[in-house]
Amino acid sequence: MISIILHVLLMPIVWLPIVIILGVLTYLNHKKINQLKVLNVDSVLLMLEIPKNNDKQELSAEQMFASLHGILRDAESLKSSGGVQEHLSFEVVSTGGQIRFYVWTPKAQQSFVEGQIYAQYPTVQIYTIDKDYVDNRDTHEIIYTAELGLTENSALPIKTFDNFEVDPLAGITGTLAKLDPDHSEELWIQILTRPVADSWHKDTDEWIKQLKAGKKGFTLFNIDFTWLAQLISALWTPPTGGTASEVKVELSERAKSQVSAAEQKATKLGYEVKIRLAYLGNSDINAKLNMQALVGTFKQFNSTNLNGFKQLGGSFNREDLDAYKMRQFTNPGFILNISELASVYHLPHTSVETPNIVWATSKTAEPPAKLPLITGIASNDENISAFGLTNFRGINHQFGMLRRDRSRHVYIIGQTGAGKSGLLELFALSDIFYNQGYCIIDPHGDFAVNNLRFVPQSRVKDVVYFNPADTQYPVDF
Repeated sequence: MISIILHVLLMPIVWLPIVIILGVLTYLNHKKINQLKVLNVDSVLLMLEIPKNNDKQELSAEQMFASLHGILRDAESLKSSGGVQEHLSFEVVSTGGQIRFYVWTPKAQQSFVEGQIYAQYPTVQIYTIDKDYVDNRDTHEIIYTAELGLTENSALPIKTFDNFEVDPLAGITGTLAKLDPDHSEELWIQILTRPVADSWHKDTDEWIKQLKAGKKGFTLFNIDFTWLAQLISALWTPPTGGTASEVKVELSERAKSQVSAAEQKATKLGYEVKIRLAYLGNSDINAKLNMQALVGTFKQFNSTNLNGFKQLGGSFNREDLDAYKMRQFTNPGFILNISELASVYHLPHTSVETPNIVWATSKTAEPPAKLPLITGIASNDENISAFGLTNFRGINHQFGMLRRDRSRHVYIIGQTGAGKSGLLELFALSDIFYNQGYCIIDPHGDFAVNNLRFVPQSRVKDVVYFNPADTQYPVDF
C-alpha cells in the first residue's frame, strides 16, 4: 500500500505541477520584494487643472499614454535597477465637494511626465502638491475600499472611447458629483499603470490559439496557467500511434468576434493596470451604496461578448488604505492597451458638464523670446530692473525691464492693493543694489519713508530726504 502511494506521489503528473506552482509563487514573492523598493523612491503628487474650453479629447490621452510608455526599462536597465520597473498613478478624486485630477510619479520621472502631459494638453495647469489628499483619512469614521478586475482574460478588450456616443468620463464624474459634502463624503479612484514589453502580445496569440482549438484556460493569482493545464494534459494522456492531426474547431460568431477584438487590442502598446476605489464617510450603508454606484459607472466599459470590469471584494479595514496612500503596485494587475487606458482616464473636455470639477481659472502664455532675464552675469543684470518671475509650465526665470526703457514705457495705474507701490519698490531696490540714482516724489510721504529701510549702510550718505513740512530740519538750497 505504501509503495503504491509512493509510486503515485513520484509520478510526474503529481509532483511536477506542485513544483511549478511553488516556483511561480516564489517568483511572485521575489517580484513583490523588488517592487517594494519603489516605495522608498522619492515621489511627487501633481494636480492637473484644465480650462473649461479644453477641446482635447480621448485621442490626446491615448497619445499621452503612448509617450509615457517610454519609462519602460529594457532588460539591461531592468537588471541594473534590481528588477524594479517604475509605475505611475492617475487619480480622480472627489474631496470637499470638488472633483480634482491627479498624477503620482517618481521624482526622477517628474520632468518627463509633465512634458508628455503638456505635449497633449498645452493649456493644462500642473501644480506640485505638498500635502497628499490621502492624509485627510483620519477625519472620517468609515473607510471602505475595493478593487476592480476584468471579467474575462486580459487578451479581450473592454469597450473603448470610439464606441461611445458621449464621453465615458461624464458618467464617472457624475457619480462623484452626487456626494454630499455636508456629510464629509469622499470618493477616490486610483489607476496604477506600469508599462509592459510587447511580449504580452505572445500571451494574446496563445489565448487565440487555444480559443481556435476549442480549449479554455484558467487563471490563478491573475496569472494565466493555460500552459500548465496543457502540460498536465500531455503527461496524463497516453501516447497514440500514428501521426497526430490537428482537430479543426468551427468557431461561433461570438468566438470569431473575440479573436478579431483580441488581435486588434494587441496592435497597441500595453500597460499592466490595477484600479483601486475608496469611499470615506460616516455611514456603513452609504459606503456600500456609493461604492456600488461607482463600480456601476465602470460597467459602461463592459460588453457581453468581450471584456469588462467587476468588483473584487470590499473591506472596511482602515489599514487597507495604506496600499492606496503608498501607491503600492506589488501584486499582478491586468493588461490594458493605451486606447483602453485613455477611455478610463483622460482630462475633461467641453462635452463634460459635470458640476464641481475644478477647472483652470487662468491661462498662461510662453514668455516673449526677448524678455530681459536675470542671468547672474553682472554686465547683463546691471542694466535690468528686476520685478517679476515667470511661471510657465513650472519653469521660473527672474525677469525685469531694461533700465533705459523705464522712463519711456512705464505708467502704472490700478486700484488700491493692486501692487503699484510694490512695483516701484522693486525698481528702487534694483537701483540701490546696482549703485544707480533715483528720485521718489511722494505726496503722502509714507512710501518714501518706507523706502528708506532698504537703503544699505554703504549708501546712507547718498540719500537726500526732503520733507517740506519738516521746519526743524529744512533742506538748504
